[in-house]
Amino acid sequence: MFRNFACRSLPLMIAASVACQGAFALDWTGYFRGGPGLTSSNANRACFGLSQGSAGMKYRLGNECDIYGEFQLSQEFKKDGLEYRASLMTSHWTGSTDTDGKGLAIEQMWGEAKGFDILPAATFWIGKERGRRGDVHIVDTYFVEMAGVGAGVKGIPIGSGQLGVAYYKTDAKANKPGNRLNVEWVNVAINDGGKLNLFGTVTNGDFDGGTTGAGLSARHDQTNLFGSGINNTLFLQYAQGSTALNANFGDLSADSSAQSWRLVESINWQKGRFGGQVMGLLATEKNSAGVKTDSASIGGRISYGFTKNFKFLTEVGYSQFKVDNMPTAKLAKVTLAPTLSIDSDFWSRPEFRLYATFGRWNGAAGNVTGQTAFDGKTSANSFGAQLEWWF
Repeated sequence: MFRNFACRSLPLMIAASVACQGAFALDWTGYFRGGPGLTSSNANRACFGLSQGSAGMKYRLGNECDIYGEFQLSQEFKKDGLEYRASLMTSHWTGSTDTDGKGLAIEQMWGEAKGFDILPAATFWIGKERGRRGDVHIVDTYFVEMAGVGAGVKGIPIGSGQLGVAYYKTDAKANKPGNRLNVEWVNVAINDGGKLNLFGTVTNGDFDGGTTGAGLSARHDQTNLFGSGINNTLFLQYAQGSTALNANFGDLSADSSAQSWRLVESINWQKGRFGGQVMGLLATEKNSAGVKTDSASIGGRISYGFTKNFKFLTEVGYSQFKVDNMPTAKLAKVTLAPTLSIDSDFWSRPEFRLYATFGRWNGAAGNVTGQTAFDGKTSANSFGAQLEWWF
């Protein structure tokens, strides 16, 4: 009897489930990377990166010793002309090849709504989110990332762009809270195929000894540069005091003598079977003690598709930094990676890679691997396999 009831009910349950999904679509998106690697006996897998200097100077292909993933569930609703969305993103990170299952975290958890009669085109949001971002993929760095717990409104039409305002609060350090105000004006059409994005930041350490700060970042995105088919992104950034260059919180006790600027130029392209991304970076960062660090980096990854599913990746990167009255630290790496993918273009994922990475650095850079097995050494090689997937 139960079996007959279940057989009759199952089609109705499936139909109801499909109907519900059609009315309220549940989206699941994500990203993850990981894989085994080796360097030499008596040493854990090694990756090569400078411990000081500007962010964005570690070229990532065949140079990621961690396991990382982020997975987002997002549910949309519509009622009476309003559009609602709730999102939850979990993440997992382990800094070594194997995972211990302890790196789970809530990366984002927020809700938003659009269509309120006071500002029909704007979106209001509250929660923990990562806001407007701007990255260069080959160095896995978000040069703009207005992340944190906050509340705001975005998408207000102003001229050819959209205005956004958001307030963020941090209590990450005990009894040292901070406040942050971000203002953005994005997607401003200023030339054929080009859009300007402006991000302003004000911060305040709301405690005894806390300081204020301010920053401004400009990003210009250009498609089909000079008719070449190349896409170009240019960042120009300045910050002082307790504001970080990436439009986030910095050191909330840094005074106004702490000043930093950064210039980042990135291009990417796909011409037939040949694709890639190249980046150049210059930065100067001075802390409250007046110590200045100058950073520079140049590198790129190219991809050539031999068949629809087989491509060969090559990445070369050089980075350096110099602290006042100290010798210049230098690091270079080269990676070769035969790769299987769903298509031959540069951005197609998933990618199933084998890689060989060769790192060279000078004595001023110290131990760029962070592993005691490489103390006193200035070169190392690593080999491995990696899967990178976004969906």
